[in-house]
Parts: sequence; C-alpha cells; structure tokens
Amino acid sequence: MKKIGVSFFVNDAIHSDYLLSDLLLHVINPSWYWTCDDGENYQVEGEGYNRILTPLFHVDENILTGEDFIERITMTRHYVIRAAFKAFLAKEDIVGILDYQDFENSSCQLALIIMDTGFVSMYLKDELMMQQFVEKAYYNGCSTIKFIVEDTKIPPPQLKT
Repeated sequence: MKKIGVSFFVNDAIHSDYLLSDLLLHVINPSWYWTCDDGENYQVEGEGYNRILTPLFHVDENILTGEDFIERITMTRHYVIRAAFKAFLAKEDIVGILDYQDFENSSCQLALIIMDTGFVSMYLKDELMMQQFVEKAYYNGCSTIKFIVEDTKIPPPQLKT
C-alpha cells in the first residue's frame, strides 16, 4: 500500500511551548505558503496564573508566507489544542482542502492536523520528507509513530479539524 503520511502522539511530558517548531523546523520548505483553519491555537505570554493566551494566527491571516510562518512558530511561545495547517508551493495554487482526495489533486505538499493537543497526523506527497518526520518524532520522544497508508477499503480521511 502507498504511504500517504505519518501519525504519532506527542506526550505531555515532552510537549513544549514551541510544538509547531519542534515538529516542522528543518524539514519544511521555507518557500511554501501556509493556510491555517480556525482551530484553537494560542500565543502564550507570561507564566503560571499570569499567563495570557491570544490567538497565534488571527482570522485575517488566511495565508502566511513560509518566512512569516516559520518566524511565528519559532519566535512565539504557543499552545495548540486543535488545528489544521496546509502548505502549498505557490500562493496562486491555494485551494480549500477538505479531504485526502482534495489534497491529492492539489499542489498542497503537507497537511498537518493536530487534535487534543497531542494527536498529530501529517499527510505528505514526498516519501523522503515522511521519513524525516518519522525520525524527528522518534528524536522528540513521540509515541505510537506510524505511517498512514492508502487503503481502498476505507474512505479517504478528512483533513480538517
């Protein structure tokens, strides 16, 4: 069966304030354009009871350049409860991606879905990149790491939160 992605769980003990950076940095292409849904992902300011959570990505930021996306996830402490991020080769190629069929038919290179702060699914077109994400997940201490394979008996996965 064809590999179409990677899934794993980020344990609470290793969950950092830079989850997106921990997952993506040094593997993603900085020239990609990113979209994010209206999930629950927050910028964290302060500590303990004085902690303030504000949206990491604002509603008016529908599309981010790779540079802006990378800067945001590396320079801003953040907490992701649920989100769906998609990376495209060119801004002109951005289309709505609702399921795996949409992903397959588009220029979208990576669809990242995070649920319940730690369940991560990544759909990719590049098998070498899939392997890099598996290695990164192992390195970061993630558990239940596995490849997602295409199965004609099961309907294509939804790629939204």
